[in-house]
Amino acid sequence: MQKLFEIKDDLFDISARIKSVDEDYKIYFNGDTRRYELHNAKKYPAFQLALPFPSLDKRAIDYALKSQVKNKERILAEIERHNRAVEREHRRRLFEKAMAESGL
Repeated sequence: MQKLFEIKDDLFDISARIKSVDEDYKIYFNGDTRRYELHNAKKYPAFQLALPFPSLDKRAIDYALKSQVKNKERILAEIERHNRAVEREHRRRLFEKAMAESGL
């Protein structure tokens, strides 16, 4: 069972500053996963993303800005570029392995 604790006050005022990105955003700490999460109070489901940082700081605001839906095309292009690079590296390693095994 998910245990969510809303973060209303924090050391760097991230919970208040995150509202500059979207006034409906709320930050929760998930007691089960031990991670901070961003939720949107006006959406269903409300969960937007899990923050990949162990503490709340400016990175959370930057991550929320970068992850906004309006940046969808740029984010998808980044994912595609990354996937192509991974595929090229995988093919290169397979080729090198095949060459090594064949003795050439």
